[in-house]
Amino acid sequence: MSKAAYMDWYKAGSHAVRSACEQGVAAASKAERSFSDTDAKALAADGKALLEQHEAAFVGFLNDIGEQPNGFVDQIMKGIGEGVALSLEAAEEPQIVDVALLTGEQTGLHYFIAAYGAQGAAAEALGMPAHAERLRQMIGECYALDRRYTEVAKASVNRAAAA
Repeated sequence: MSKAAYMDWYKAGSHAVRSACEQGVAAASKAERSFSDTDAKALAADGKALLEQHEAAFVGFLNDIGEQPNGFVDQIMKGIGEGVALSLEAAEEPQIVDVALLTGEQTGLHYFIAAYGAQGAAAEALGMPAHAERLRQMIGECYALDRRYTEVAKASVNRAAAA
């Protein structure tokens, strides 16, 4: 693969992950309104704020490489959203809605971890250490939020659903 082709891949990936962040912000907003568990509701608000920062970072990355955000819609995140919607349809009680929403939030975070990792490796190889470093930070932020979701799941959401 030539460096130009790899840069084209990085550009396309940056557009895709920026779109995924945008979709994640919308999903976190909906989750924040829908959670009955107050701790999960607060985490969704934190997730929304985090993804707004990450989306802004990708807009900056795109600007750095001479690109403007486009209307691309990330199909992986779209699929995650559709899967969560189906899961919510099956949830008949507020506690089960919380489980479905929490699972969806964490699934999205895991996608971001993988996508940011791929973009970071490409940025490093393409000689963009500032992008790579920021992406490593973003991965750490996603891991930290994921751990917080797991703690809330164990402490309250899963217990309430199983009661």
